[in-house]
Amino acid sequence: MIITLKKSLLFLVPLLLSFFINHSESLNAFIPQIIALFSIITSLMIIFYHRLSLPLIIFLLSLVVLSTGAATSPLFFLIYFLLFTLAFQNSPLINLEYSLFVIVIFSYSLDSLTSVIGLLSLLLITPLTWFISHQQEIEAKTEKIISQDETDFLLWISLRLKTSLREIISLSSNSQVNKIAKNLIKDSEKLSHSLNDNSDES
Repeated sequence: MIITLKKSLLFLVPLLLSFFINHSESLNAFIPQIIALFSIITSLMIIFYHRLSLPLIIFLLSLVVLSTGAATSPLFFLIYFLLFTLAFQNSPLINLEYSLFVIVIFSYSLDSLTSVIGLLSLLLITPLTWFISHQQEIEAKTEKIISQDETDFLLWISLRLKTSLREIISLSSNSQVNKIAKNLIKDSEKLSHSLNDNSDES
């Protein structure tokens, strides 16, 4: 719960900050410079750290869209891309919270049919992004279960199967039984290597 709250704040605070800057009389005049500064910071992060900061991207895109007309901005479509990006990386709850928060923030600019259509499109996209987040969460859980099952199986092969087969070989005087046991050990080793190789590739 605490982790979810922290993640939510991580995405909501940049949006609120961009809203505050856009409506601040003292800061409004410096919006182009602020956008340029944070664009440089984002570029430097990509060059030196090879990664993007989602809160930083949220702040930049929100500020650009808000400063160019909010819901009537010609760049409003960038919000769609942002929502889908979040959908692939976060839980359904966080994505839903952010989508609804965006709608609330941009609702101040409802002064024309274009702005109404823009917000309605966000309402339509929100269930889709929630569904994507939900599917991503299910896939992540499934992969975790499969990985755990694979680990348990490999441990069983290493600790139980091979040990038992070696005991059979040492105790049995039947050459046919020993041959079968040795073949089973070889097959189990091949299977273990195969599973390890597949997990390394994935």
